[in-house]
Amino acid sequence: MKRRVATAIALLCLAAVCAPAQEFRATISGHIFDASGGAVPSAKIQAVNTATNETNTATTDTSGSYTVPFLRPGVYKITVTAAGFKQSVKDDVTLQVARVLAVDFNLEVGAVTESVEVSADALTLETQTASRSGVVTTQQVAEMPLNARNPFMLGTMMPGVTFRGAAIWQRPFDNGAIAQWSVNGSRDSSTEFMMDGASNGGQMGSNNIAYVPVVDAVQEFTMQMNLYNAEYGRTGGGIMNVVLKSGTNTFHATGWEYMRRTQLDANTFQNNAIPASATNPAGGAPRPNHYLDQYGFQVEGPVYLPKLLPKDGRVKLFYLGTFENYREGTPNPLFVSWPTTDMRNGDFSKLTNASNQAITLYNPYDATLDASGNPVRKPFANNQIPASMISPIAKAVTAYMPLPNQPTAAGNRYGTLNTYYPGYFDADKFYNLILKFDWNFGDKHRAFFRHASNDRTEDRASNGIDNAPGTDGQQPFQRINDAYVADWVGTITPTFVLNARASYNRFIEKGFGRANEGFDVSKFGLPTSLISQLPSPIYFGRWNFYNGNTGTTGIYNSLGRGQSNNFSNTYQLSFNATKIAGKHTMKAGLDIRQINYLQQNTGDILQFNAYSGYTQKSWNQADSTSGDPYATFLLGIPEGNSNYPLFPWWKQIYAAPYFQDDWKITRTLTLNLGLRIDFNQPAHEKWNRMNGAFDPKAKSSIAGQLSPASLAQYPQLANLSGSFTFAGVGGIPSTPANLNKKNWQPRIGFAYEMNPRLVMRGGVGLYYSNPTNDYFQSAGFFNTNYMVTAGDSPALQQPGRIPYSNVLANPYPDGIIAPTGSSAGSLTFAGKNNSWFDSGFQTPRVWSFSFGFQYQTSRNSNFEITYVGSRSQNLNMQKLYNIPSLDFRKQCNIQEGGSPGYCDANVTNPFKGISAFKGTPFYLNDTISRFQLNRPFPQFNGDLTQLGRNDSNIWYNSVQLTYNLRLRGGLSLMTNYNFSKEVEKWGFNDPYRDVYQQGIYLNDRPHVFKFTTIYELPFGQGKKWGSGASGFTKKLISGWQATTFYTNQSGEPADLPGNVIQLKDPRTPGGGWDGTTDWKAYQPRAWNPCVLRQFNDGSVAPASFSLARGCGTDTSNYAWLQTASYAPRYTPSRSGQIRRHHAFSADASVTKMTNITERLRAQFGFEAFNLLNHNFYGRDQFVTDPTNPLFGTITPATVSTQNFLPRQIQIRMKLMW
Repeated sequence: MKRRVATAIALLCLAAVCAPAQEFRATISGHIFDASGGAVPSAKIQAVNTATNETNTATTDTSGSYTVPFLRPGVYKITVTAAGFKQSVKDDVTLQVARVLAVDFNLEVGAVTESVEVSADALTLETQTASRSGVVTTQQVAEMPLNARNPFMLGTMMPGVTFRGAAIWQRPFDNGAIAQWSVNGSRDSSTEFMMDGASNGGQMGSNNIAYVPVVDAVQEFTMQMNLYNAEYGRTGGGIMNVVLKSGTNTFHATGWEYMRRTQLDANTFQNNAIPASATNPAGGAPRPNHYLDQYGFQVEGPVYLPKLLPKDGRVKLFYLGTFENYREGTPNPLFVSWPTTDMRNGDFSKLTNASNQAITLYNPYDATLDASGNPVRKPFANNQIPASMISPIAKAVTAYMPLPNQPTAAGNRYGTLNTYYPGYFDADKFYNLILKFDWNFGDKHRAFFRHASNDRTEDRASNGIDNAPGTDGQQPFQRINDAYVADWVGTITPTFVLNARASYNRFIEKGFGRANEGFDVSKFGLPTSLISQLPSPIYFGRWNFYNGNTGTTGIYNSLGRGQSNNFSNTYQLSFNATKIAGKHTMKAGLDIRQINYLQQNTGDILQFNAYSGYTQKSWNQADSTSGDPYATFLLGIPEGNSNYPLFPWWKQIYAAPYFQDDWKITRTLTLNLGLRIDFNQPAHEKWNRMNGAFDPKAKSSIAGQLSPASLAQYPQLANLSGSFTFAGVGGIPSTPANLNKKNWQPRIGFAYEMNPRLVMRGGVGLYYSNPTNDYFQSAGFFNTNYMVTAGDSPALQQPGRIPYSNVLANPYPDGIIAPTGSSAGSLTFAGKNNSWFDSGFQTPRVWSFSFGFQYQTSRNSNFEITYVGSRSQNLNMQKLYNIPSLDFRKQCNIQEGGSPGYCDANVTNPFKGISAFKGTPFYLNDTISRFQLNRPFPQFNGDLTQLGRNDSNIWYNSVQLTYNLRLRGGLSLMTNYNFSKEVEKWGFNDPYRDVYQQGIYLNDRPHVFKFTTIYELPFGQGKKWGSGASGFTKKLISGWQATTFYTNQSGEPADLPGNVIQLKDPRTPGGGWDGTTDWKAYQPRAWNPCVLRQFNDGSVAPASFSLARGCGTDTSNYAWLQTASYAPRYTPSRSGQIRRHHAFSADASVTKMTNITERLRAQFGFEAFNLLNHNFYGRDQFVTDPTNPLFGTITPATVSTQNFLPRQIQIRMKLMW
């Protein structure tokens, strides 16, 4: 396979001249006419970069057409000469990133020595290409208020573009968060990131940013949204391209400091949300400390070396050097939850839920079984656990929990949100370095080399334990980047240009809880026999406290964490040839990449998960008035697992040949025709330590180990089948999926100049995106050992009916079992759950299309209206593979006439004692559930998830309006409005019936308005008012500038609960709610909170918290019915009628530039982020769990990464030479 791919690539290279996959340089193209409109052949065109004197030439053909490619973005002087005509010159022609600019000339008869000056328009129409892009100019990059000075965040200014990452993490080192964009309906994290035209990805799988440059080094930023050029690919929704500056003919130096301090910040929304109490009558909390210093310098200019680099202009070398330091202490007031002193001693008599209802603890050991075999538990007397039942190990672990420092906040469960650190902040240290050299070897050869690197170290605790054992945070967290690129352009003839580029990116990400390392867990009292078997015994462990029987919803904060180390190397080679032949500008080429990804994650070598299930009333159905996970923990019966880690080394090859032809059919009509083929090889592990697909027909060797009694009782098990396969074993390929060889991507677009002021453009193109990293399936080569807490646990890490006594004293009686790799064959994962990647996976694809009109309203402004759509197809999703039949499920679902007790009932366990099941409930338990036994592959304890299914789609339609204005007087305006609808099909509402979930996509925002301005105030030298001023007055009133960036967008659709039936529109009044949402309230109520609960015996009653909230007993007030066990999902994931609040934000700045000397200037100013101090509630602050007493409300005290930062004002100081 590898030879065939390599041979195909080689043949493509020989058959077509190779070209780069992404070109950032600009092109000018046009026609030269005489006064009568006739073509002028053999006219000479010269384009000179005014900053570097870099010169490019071309000659018109017989039709008067010309093209000058590979022009570095910047300001140019364009000169045309022809025999018998006056010389014609256009100054100040601005070429932007990847722009094809039409520049036509009408020559006047006369001597060549005569010259005609023609002024260039500030804004021109796109007459040469159908592709749509948004460009942020050099001035906008330098002057716009950018939070943390991250140039990629300029993408928020563009139509159809939505930032989907964490609102508080937009800094240049927040690589994962700032890679989450949706462009014209694309799925998150599918945008391609480029720098100087080279790949700038940070990891294998999805798309990530590796390196973020210093703003002062950026010349232009381009968001390419609808692309009909075949040289672009590997994206599901646009390309972000940052182009760095080059050195110029003159030495320049800049130094800067951007500074924030506590006194210039508004208070956090979490602090303001704290209600009044007896100890805090006024409510709220003081403003937390905050500091930020972002300082650096930049130097640029020419290099002169005697003899080697003379000043005669034949060879020119320019340099650019940039360095920036970043130091910040970000306010992160922690509101955390720890058990109270009385709870730590077993006294839960004060335990209440958020509705102030008593929570009763039930003794899992004091129970009788009813007729269905379900335990009827008795409550602990006085809600107190006897001291004799408290595990000494649990007590020892508890000693590392901080003690609460204030009462539980009003409206919350007792023992939660009772530990507050108002002054806590996250500390970040970061440096950023860029070195770049540009060579011009005469007028025919140009090259550049660039090195960029940065290093970030963060210290952030999340549970209030700061750099001490038990910390659960990034202490420290590191991201390190190194990026290199070398590029050469050679003009072989005026109509034939070659280009070659090589680049290398290295991205390292490390996360630690360093204070947890070196910790001796024998201090807890865990058995030495266990500790000696751990792959890394010097480690604190991970201790979680979860609500209910399953899931990861924490009641109390967690203790401890593991470490992760990820290394990603991206190598890229690309080449280019451009041939201009008459009306055709043709390109053909190849982009080759190799991505290496090394994971060194220890995971949680020792993890314990305490669930409230063992202390709640019903063993398998959670409720709001019984059970507590910390009480379960004190009894010594948490669930848990121990990971035996693997450090895999992944490798992926990507190759993409393409051909592009831009054909000027007439002076007014241009066609863009292209074809690209992507060979996106699925990742493989260097030593084949990877699972293959699941083979449902393979004979299971477990069948031969079953006892005669088991086979007599369950004769169907004699034909037991189902086995996982392994890469490179038994003819299984070394990759998790087959290579897609048919990823052909046609592109076609047109631009028709209807008249000099109106252009009609449109196109359609197919793209294949970079798949997610679900490829990485290596579970067979690392092992997860599970604790067994009961003789009838229904599933892994799920409480059973009656637990074993004090499991913590000996969590793994069968020992820690090392991974078997592929050697165990069909016995691998026996008694466990697992997932695999579909070997028939197809690369996700996106059809992108647009049609619209661009109108030049004046020389300085234009307006555009465009229909933009996309159809994302074959997107990744997953399916549960090991579920019983629909007919069986019907016997368990009350809604279909069944009873949950039928599925929950215990039957004899046929797998007990079989050694393949060691470390799982199947090895020890006498019984298993009837549901488990009726799975198609009952030897596996779980649903067996099939990943990489191509069942998901997204439909996107929009109308986009943009208006741009650039006045020479100093006003620059960019505004756009987007009206859209986005629908997805993803996942299954009912996998038993293969009923897909289809509805509004989570990113659907029908209305989005954006407004950006830069305005040089009309005062002082060269302005409308005060131009005659002198001396101090002149300096005082000159150089003032104001900028604004405003966004207002519709609210996203709210997530709907999955285990309910919606009885009526939840926006209708009920439960003391009048049907309207007060977004300024302490706990805004977003919908009707009245819930009816359906019990497993079929009875229905109001949820206890609903009664406490005033819903009453009239069931017509109730909007929701919480379904019993085994019911499918009856609600869609989201509804377009139920939306979260709309989001608007405004950033602004005011700066003043002062000329100190002829060349020395100083700038001082203020920048305000979230100027109006508007809060935005995160999706995770909306309580959608129908068992939670706060159901239907927003919980502002919960910190969300989607919250806007409070208003922060930044001081800006610059010195420029």
